[in-house]
Amino acid sequence: MKFFTSTSSLALLATATYGAVIPRANNATSTSTACYSVHTGYLTVFPGTKPSKHVPVGLNTQNQVTYGVDSDQKFLVELQMCPSLSDQAPNLDRYNGRIIKSGTTDCVTVSNPTAPDNGPFFLEVAACQSDTQPPASQQWEYGDDFGDVVFWKGAQENGEIGWTDDGQSNPTVEQGTNRIELGCANTCSSFNITPEDQL
Repeated sequence: MKFFTSTSSLALLATATYGAVIPRANNATSTSTACYSVHTGYLTVFPGTKPSKHVPVGLNTQNQVTYGVDSDQKFLVELQMCPSLSDQAPNLDRYNGRIIKSGTTDCVTVSNPTAPDNGPFFLEVAACQSDTQPPASQQWEYGDDFGDVVFWKGAQENGEIGWTDDGQSNPTVEQGTNRIELGCANTCSSFNITPEDQL
């Protein structure tokens, strides 16, 4: 899914237009600062010039996130809202937080967050660094625009960085490894968190 404006602007517009209010998840107390899960599904992309379905990314034996490799298994994730991070908007179903591999204490992590601004950046699943304040390499933004869109927050924690388009609306991958590439020049393509029954 491609977006040319910020997630927050579209989320506000969508809510104002349709009046949709989504209640805050109730599995954490208001005084807690620990990250807690608000959405569960598979980390996916919505590829192609005429996309018809969400396609899960894979995880190889080195815990690197890949695309287009049948032997690399899809993996269940949980988007966790981290109350200590700013700009939370639970009534809009919009969160800043981290993504964990479900059932583990491992996070979806940008392995090279200090790469040049346009990347490419690469993803891996690695140990979560904080239960309350994830480092930049593990901070993600979730916003309900026209689907459950997910972007990496970037090294400065203020960006919306998605996967790189190959010119045919498919993810660009690194030759030899098929690691999915992230980066933003003029546009971003979002990740999604998609339930099993929607794959």
